[in-house]
Amino acid sequence: MSQKRDYYEVLGVDRGAGADALKKAFRSKALQLHPDRNEAPDAEEQFKEVNEAYAVLSDADKRAAYDRYGHAAPGGFGGGGVQPDDLRDIFGGDVFDQMFGSFFRRSPVRHGKNIKTNLKINLETVAQGKQYQVSYRRNATCETCRGSGAKPGTAPVRCGQCNGMGQVRINRGFIPMTQVCPACSGLGTRIENPCGGCGGQGISKQEVAVDITIKPGTPDGHTVRMTGYGHQGRQGGKAGDLLVGVTVEAHPFFDRDGDDIICEVPISFPQAALGTKIDVPTLSGRVKVKVPAGTQSGKKLRLRGKGLPRRQGGKTGDQLVKLQVETPTTLSDEQRELLERLQELSGTNVESEPKRQSFLESLKEFFG
Repeated sequence: MSQKRDYYEVLGVDRGAGADALKKAFRSKALQLHPDRNEAPDAEEQFKEVNEAYAVLSDADKRAAYDRYGHAAPGGFGGGGVQPDDLRDIFGGDVFDQMFGSFFRRSPVRHGKNIKTNLKINLETVAQGKQYQVSYRRNATCETCRGSGAKPGTAPVRCGQCNGMGQVRINRGFIPMTQVCPACSGLGTRIENPCGGCGGQGISKQEVAVDITIKPGTPDGHTVRMTGYGHQGRQGGKAGDLLVGVTVEAHPFFDRDGDDIICEVPISFPQAALGTKIDVPTLSGRVKVKVPAGTQSGKKLRLRGKGLPRRQGGKTGDQLVKLQVETPTTLSDEQRELLERLQELSGTNVESEPKRQSFLESLKEFFG
């Protein structure tokens, strides 16, 4: 076709169509235009046009660019069609293999799958970074047959059922269809003498260990991707990746708030009233912190630069020391006597307790 048609027109939907409407329209058009069911000379070309239209409109970014610029969008939409895996999701595996094998011949190449594993780290690692060794099992190239799947000294042979094509044609009623060869699973070859080390699979399970670098500032829930360390592919397919999910364990002293850390420290009433110096833990060691006289429970003291580094670099967070004034649960006779005396004095000098004074005045006004 010399001039591209509007993608919405190609699918027969309006410009506000949602994802479900697009998928339904594409499925209907694709089945209608399949060359094995449609004898029109331009059926295959129309199918490719429908495929391209759906690939663009089903992608949010591409659709936005198309709505704004049309076919003249910067960079264009070249290449474009729906990928085989997406078609399998839309039509189902069996329908896809039967109806669209002529467009997307199943390649013997099989890419390896990703492997997911978990790693627990502590807050000290977040502060400083560390290297860990992660052990796991993966599918790796069989060392006996070097991945061919055939017994050493032999080789895979061409599949006789599909003559090496990986597909066979079948008739469903009056409609000829193409499907993946059941004898070789689309590979085009068969192994008559399988390798004893892998049973003809070309891969075997192996225990491996890899060093993982955790960078300073790594957040809880972060995933470290190790490209090519997943399951090995087949027939020249690339290996998958290793995905290491990082979990930061709870710390006995600190809570994390972004790049800052919070440490709650109990102090006594005399310390809060008179002021003092206390020992406070930090991720880099113990430090002395001055508590001002008249400190209220819940007051936070800020220790600059004692928090966590930013993962992208730059400023380090702070440590917040949250002071909690603790009320004693048991008293000696002498302590009780002194506190009773203090209570008497406090009753005549509420000016020294501004919050209490304000409360008493508001209470007086409330009851008239």
